[in-house]
Amino acid sequence: ITVFGPVMFDQQYKTNTNDGKYIAVRWKAHDASNELRTFYKLNRMKNYADYADAVSTFQCPGQNFVFASHSGDIAIRQQGAFVAKWKQQGDFVMPGTDSSYMWQGTIPVRENPQMSNPERGFVSSANQQSVDDTYPYYLGRPSNFPPYRGFIINRKLAAMNNITPQDMQMLQTDNYNVFAEIARPVLLKYLNENNLNAEQKKYLQLFKDWNLRNDVNEKGATVFRVWWDSLEVQTWGDEFANTKMQLPWPDESTLIESLIKDSAYQFADDISTPSKKETIADVMLASFIKAAKQLAVLEKEKNLDWAKYKDTKVQHLLKLPALSSLHLPIGGGQHIINATTGVHGPSWRMIVHMTDTIEAYGVYPGGQSGNPGSKYYDNFVQHWAAGRYYSIVFVKKQEARKDERM
Repeated sequence: ITVFGPVMFDQQYKTNTNDGKYIAVRWKAHDASNELRTFYKLNRMKNYADYADAVSTFQCPGQNFVFASHSGDIAIRQQGAFVAKWKQQGDFVMPGTDSSYMWQGTIPVRENPQMSNPERGFVSSANQQSVDDTYPYYLGRPSNFPPYRGFIINRKLAAMNNITPQDMQMLQTDNYNVFAEIARPVLLKYLNENNLNAEQKKYLQLFKDWNLRNDVNEKGATVFRVWWDSLEVQTWGDEFANTKMQLPWPDESTLIESLIKDSAYQFADDISTPSKKETIADVMLASFIKAAKQLAVLEKEKNLDWAKYKDTKVQHLLKLPALSSLHLPIGGGQHIINATTGVHGPSWRMIVHMTDTIEAYGVYPGGQSGNPGSKYYDNFVQHWAAGRYYSIVFVKKQEARKDERM
């Protein structure tokens, strides 16, 4: 352990002269804190002041705490002991021999991003960036905060009135792909379909006719995902072929924004072919032709429907197939409100209606028993996949005491 934090050995920095590098890794969770105090107080709060007091000492990991009361007050606060960093501090490995690179302090709690009773009438959190460019502190790369789910949630909430719990159930399980809405015009703009054969045009037509929903039986969603993945490889693959380091590829937002803004995007050029300078149109055509080959295989295997291609599963912690729920018929995906991918998704959906008698609904992908031999082991999974909810029972203190006496 050093003043910069605990030391780990990283083999990805292996060269001809060494087997890797020792890197100190600093994290706020290495410091003592008392997060249980926050939840103890939240469970006893009665108003906004109690809420603000309860979350004020929460340090790590940073969380978005949402508040709502019977009186109609709403709020959201991004809470944690966030390091006050200069721009891009910590985004890259820094020298461990210079104390000026050490943390200098944390953002004052009162200056953490927060919102109370906004004019628009709602608050939302889908890991989108919580501040604009006027915020004086650096919270990390914008790519750490994918915007698309927050964008579509805000759009839909702004258009809704007199919202019921059933409306919220439909919203939480919505499969509309707003990222594809943004990307489709760009993809079609640069693709010369005159260079496609009949089979390739068939898949392109599926993409054109697609309703932009990642529902269970949609084939257009699969065409888009396979094509987009192929486009990323075609764009970035030549550059990344020059390194053996396990570097992350640019975020999807980087590519789509670049294609929208720059018709002569330099990364379209394949640096492995120095005698030719490829254009976006070249990359788009090559990526679609390669995608069409994969789509033909998927169609032959009867896996072109989105749910079959995505093939969602809820794994046992030991990843034992016999104790897992496999091949679930569920839509959704990356950048979608229903953020269900192959092995990740919303582990807990809940809706609370702030009526005089609390009306609440919830579901999670599991069951109420940890025993694989119990019929309650995974009895919630199919409800979860279908977007159905259970009513949640709230027992008042007086009722609980009565039950105890009985």
